[in-house]
Amino acid sequence: MLAASPAADMVATNAEAEARRSSSGRWLDAIAVGVLAGSLAGWAGSWHWLLDLTTHFRWYWLVLSLGGLIACLRWRRPAAVACLALAALANTRDLLPYWLPRAAPTPAMVDRDDRRVFVISMNVHRVNDDATAAVAYLRDRRPDVVAVLEVDADWAAALDSLAEEFPHRVIRPRPDNFGIALLSRWPLDDVELVAFSETGFPSIVATVRRPAGDFRFIATHPYPPFNARCTDQLVTHLDGVAEVAAASSLPCLVAGDFNATPWSRPFRRLVATSGLVDSALGRGVQATYHAHLPAPRIPIDHVLVPPEATVLRREVGPDIGSDHLPVEAEITLPK
Repeated sequence: MLAASPAADMVATNAEAEARRSSSGRWLDAIAVGVLAGSLAGWAGSWHWLLDLTTHFRWYWLVLSLGGLIACLRWRRPAAVACLALAALANTRDLLPYWLPRAAPTPAMVDRDDRRVFVISMNVHRVNDDATAAVAYLRDRRPDVVAVLEVDADWAAALDSLAEEFPHRVIRPRPDNFGIALLSRWPLDDVELVAFSETGFPSIVATVRRPAGDFRFIATHPYPPFNARCTDQLVTHLDGVAEVAAASSLPCLVAGDFNATPWSRPFRRLVATSGLVDSALGRGVQATYHAHLPAPRIPIDHVLVPPEATVLRREVGPDIGSDHLPVEAEITLPK
């Protein structure tokens, strides 16, 4: 019997190693298909509410796709590379406007203190029974206008303690998570409590009488998309907000916990109909929920501004004891 040659042994060994690599890399194909499916599912969000939920995690889909591509350097899987590259492109397409820097404000805009508006949106979390951090935060920041969400009777009393800082207040507490308040250092006029959907949850629509020029302000908090009916109510609610904003003859700001990320169907409908823009554009993905979890943390608290407005600063605020982080936006409104 002839002994196998060293060359034949080497070929067999290489073939076995390649087979092992191929077998161990099959899991990467499955992950790549899953990441691609999750990345593309949101574009069919109008078909089913669960599909739209996948859009909230654009940042995480991108991280997974890039991580998978790095893994493909070890396991050569052409199909996985194709799926992951397509997923990376799809997610980058939606995320890119939040990373590309916007035009820097001109010195004239920065210097016009009389035209600046400093807005804070904060969901205080109704079950948070310690208002100390939130009250101290507002006293320290001294914003011009504040939208406060999840206001119950205890939180209403805490907000009333800010009468010196915000002499003009509309506070509508509720025993559920949809009490709401609007605090302002400028007078409020034409105040309306509007239920934009069948849930009856109130939004506050008001004219802010600012010395440099009036503007409309909408503080809002729709129902979260827990199921198909809740998602329909969320869409209806934000559609109503968009119609009011679009019909305003004054510059309009919208702030609150939208329970929707910028890439979701309800949010995209809102900005398309209202003509407003996200103040976070060009400033990265500023995630606000869940405040006490490193991941998944998603941006569902927003401040929308007119396209002619100049955003001087937009960032996420500190932990105030809530499950949401507040949003701060400093802008210059058009005349």
